[in-house]
Amino acid sequence: MVFMKFKIILIYIAFLLAGCSSDVVRENNSNGNNDESFNALQNKRLAQEKFIAGSLQELKGQYAEAVIEYLEALKFDPQPGINYAIAKNYYRLNKFSSALTYSQKAVENEPKNTEYLTLQATIYSSSHLEDSAAVVYSKIIQLDSTNVTAYYNLAQLIEAKKPSVALLYYKKILDMIGAEWNVLVRIADINERMGNIKETITTVEELIKLNPSDLLLQKLLIESYLKTKDYEKALSKVNESLTSYPDDESLIDLKGKIFIQQGKWEDASKEYMKLVKSKKISIEDKLKIGTSFYFQSEKDSTTLNIAKQIFLEVSRDTSDWQVNAYLGEIELRAHKNESAIEYFKTAAKLAEWNAQVWVRLGGLLFDTKKYKDAIEYMSKASEKFPNDFAINLIYGLSLSTENEHFKAKEALEKAFKLNSDDVTVLSALGYTLNQLKNNKEALVHLNKALIIEPKNLQVISVLAMIHESQKEYQISDSLYTSALKIDSSNVLIMNNFAYSLAERGIRLQEAFKMSKKAVDAEPKNSSYLDTFGWIYFRLGDYKKAKKNIEEAVKVENKNATLLDHLGDVHFKLGEKIKAVEFWKSAFELDSTKTSIKSKIEKGEL
Repeated sequence: MVFMKFKIILIYIAFLLAGCSSDVVRENNSNGNNDESFNALQNKRLAQEKFIAGSLQELKGQYAEAVIEYLEALKFDPQPGINYAIAKNYYRLNKFSSALTYSQKAVENEPKNTEYLTLQATIYSSSHLEDSAAVVYSKIIQLDSTNVTAYYNLAQLIEAKKPSVALLYYKKILDMIGAEWNVLVRIADINERMGNIKETITTVEELIKLNPSDLLLQKLLIESYLKTKDYEKALSKVNESLTSYPDDESLIDLKGKIFIQQGKWEDASKEYMKLVKSKKISIEDKLKIGTSFYFQSEKDSTTLNIAKQIFLEVSRDTSDWQVNAYLGEIELRAHKNESAIEYFKTAAKLAEWNAQVWVRLGGLLFDTKKYKDAIEYMSKASEKFPNDFAINLIYGLSLSTENEHFKAKEALEKAFKLNSDDVTVLSALGYTLNQLKNNKEALVHLNKALIIEPKNLQVISVLAMIHESQKEYQISDSLYTSALKIDSSNVLIMNNFAYSLAERGIRLQEAFKMSKKAVDAEPKNSSYLDTFGWIYFRLGDYKKAKKNIEEAVKVENKNATLLDHLGDVHFKLGEKIKAVEFWKSAFELDSTKTSIKSKIEKGEL
């Protein structure tokens, strides 16, 4: 190829020399020894020598040296061709500013030379002056309407800003030269970006005729069929492609997508399971597959087990915390709380840095009434994330439920500092302060919570208990009554109201009805059983009182109030020794109850 170029340049130079010789003869014949003519001839010869030297350097790829020779030639003969040669070599050296200067000089001298114009447009384009390049290509097309290269380059330049016009230029090229690969690819790409799916399909089908084995085109055609919801053609094409490329992951993925769009999740799962089992697919992509089935299960529960199988398969190759977290969520959705908890424990161990995993674990433990476990894990979590609101809240709630109120107060106060307007933390902190006999501060938090959520039954219930403990019965009864207006079936409110009435020995029949509803709803609830027994006690039916309170003690045998009540029942039944034994047990659990101490000392109520 270099040899051919060399021959062409030599022929061109020979032509120049021949032209110059004839000029010399004419000059000699007409002017004799005219000094001016002689100098002009000498300059031309010197220019030719420098041009030849520059051309030889250019052939060797020594463009900087070529420029030096061409610049010398230009001094002797400022022809546009020499400017063009300089511009071309500066361009090769990536010196676009200099290249543009000499290119413009060449074009100024020969404004209709398409070769000069093409170089100028190329330099503009390389200098990121796309608009200027487009103007030059338009000039070339005006000079030569058959210039396919100019049309193609112009179309490429304006694709981003004027895709529709670019399409017209590409189609014009096809009209001139017929189906051409690069042009069809550009047309397909523009139509794809513009959302002209049908046009894309037509173009890609043409491209496949030119190269039926091109896998990328096959995939583009399948995707285009998918977008037009032509599932039959899409499935036919993907099966055809899989015959030649049975292990191609993206083809398998496309087949899975076809089934998903048709709502055939079971068929889709068979395809995606192939990818999940593949060693070539990244863990991240496998997780995406699993999560797509998991989120679909919110609409179609049958996909939940498919998601589980996918994540179990992924877990064979990785101990990624996300796999365990998703398996935990799946088990939770399937009401398998124990296995869900184990998965979340593993996830927390693998991702100790992830506060959300700890929150999920703590919340699940609390919701399943595993308060001691919740305290254990949230204690660790609070050390790792001392400023996490949810962790401190769950920790505080768990401690409060287990009657560790001093520790609960500390955790809940941290949560309160992090979010002072959260009703749950206001309510829990109010309850805890109440248990610590700090009712004044408790009321501040609870009243604030009630302002935020006037119909929050938990807040109303705790407020009623506090006012009741302060013997402000008119307020407490009003709160309980308003709570039951909000939710007439709330057994917690019924129980608390019934107990309050029983303690005062008033409206016992009304209290009995409310308490019975609570026990019927939760027959194993120790608090509800105790209330029911205590109402029987107030009614003088000590045998039924004993039966219900004993059932309560079976459920919760470390509760001072329950043991105290059972002691009172035994005393009324004439069993004074047993009564004292229960009172002593109650006092050991809560030495702050002076009323129990008095009964023990007196040996009677």
